[in-house]
Amino acid sequence: MKLRALVRAGQPTSCDGRFVLTPDAWRGMVEELPHCRARLCGLWSDGAQVHALFLDGTGPLIASVEVDGGRYHALSPARAGAQAHERMIHDLWGVEAMGATGTAPWLDQGQWGVTWPLRERPPPAPPPPEGVEFDDGSAMERAGGIMLGYGPAEGGFHAPLHLRLGVPGERIMQVHTRMGYAHRGLCARMRGNTLAGAAGLVARIDATATVAHQLALARAVAAAGGAADWLARSAIFPAELERVATHLDMLGQMADLLADGRFATLAATLLERVRQACHALYGHRLLFDVFSPPDAHAARVPAAGMMDDLHAGCLALKRLFWRPRGLATQLLGRGVLTTDVARHWGIAGCAGRASGIEADLRRDGPGYAPGWLTPPPRGGGDMTARLATRLHEMGESVAILSTADTLPELPPHPGPDDMTGEGLGLAEGPAGPVWHWVRVKNGRIAAWWCGDPSLAHIQALPAILSGAMYEDVDPVLISLGLSAAGADL
Repeated sequence: MKLRALVRAGQPTSCDGRFVLTPDAWRGMVEELPHCRARLCGLWSDGAQVHALFLDGTGPLIASVEVDGGRYHALSPARAGAQAHERMIHDLWGVEAMGATGTAPWLDQGQWGVTWPLRERPPPAPPPPEGVEFDDGSAMERAGGIMLGYGPAEGGFHAPLHLRLGVPGERIMQVHTRMGYAHRGLCARMRGNTLAGAAGLVARIDATATVAHQLALARAVAAAGGAADWLARSAIFPAELERVATHLDMLGQMADLLADGRFATLAATLLERVRQACHALYGHRLLFDVFSPPDAHAARVPAAGMMDDLHAGCLALKRLFWRPRGLATQLLGRGVLTTDVARHWGIAGCAGRASGIEADLRRDGPGYAPGWLTPPPRGGGDMTARLATRLHEMGESVAILSTADTLPELPPHPGPDDMTGEGLGLAEGPAGPVWHWVRVKNGRIAAWWCGDPSLAHIQALPAILSGAMYEDVDPVLISLGLSAAGADL
């Protein structure tokens, strides 16, 4: 609670829960972090200030500090998960984290036309390198090992990230990540955008969490306008429908990878049924643009028999999953994310719950009844636990969806044309908490930040893959539900 007191001693702002600290008070806050368990959920800049978002069991809390000479005291020595955020802030704004534990670029791999592109007057970039150089393999090769690559450059249909894996024998001993290939400049594209344009843009950040990103932004905009949670219970249906679809997709991918034909066929059949229902209900198979005026959706009743099919399908998938030589047996003890590692990197969501961290923020959200959400059946942090958690959550979501006889009406996106304010929004997506912070001026986005759970997952990959076989890389990434696009923005 001392951290909360330190932050709340700062200057309050129009954003509920955000306080501006002096550089000395910020340094005092950083020194307090090793002595508290508050989770760092995000770190970002708007060019003038750096903001840190914490969650301590009482509620979200944002500490801000003015950028003093282009520098601020780093949080990464006390919160490892801040490292990627600090590197991204430097890549985009040129703002330096003093004492940071990592300084290598995260987004800028030397191919941009300018340096620090979000500055008002970004300086020109130096000439790009002739090729991507990796100098991390010489020691491994001298020791008789090899460096293996993983990513699209290796010829496979992989996510746009690159892994350098040191394999001295049969198992991976070194893991180096290189990101930035999925960066789309969303912070720049959001600035000056209308609220409707921003809603359409965030819906396309991550195809596995379109509703979560839309919902988090909508709640941030509502908070900026001083309104209550205008969606409340009506957002539960599309959010849980998305959770079912995403979990089915990940489970089906894993079954395909491990050649479990019966499981893969059933998961694909159920997923197609859900996608068709999404299109009938909202006009998009991937649930884009859900929070638009309700008259845009003609169908207001879930497809007949869909819930019965999903309920029976969930039970069948669980039987196939736990049968001898099923997915549970094949993945047991592989790709372990321990509780300590999950806490170290600030991992919550589905992967965190499979590692013994109880942090389902839906329980604190509006509209969720007591008893709807229960702890997953198995911990341990391996891939079996993560997939079992997905199956468990899918069953819960189907039960929640079954409580809706008709689809609740969704109000139009809030916000008058002249809205001015600042707010924070949260939605628990299929992979974990999704945060959006927004500053609106005269009905347009003046500043924006998004926190996606994949950023923490990627930072934890070296710990998860250390000691694993090279063949474990694909299933580990699938089990995490990792999104390079969500991490790179």
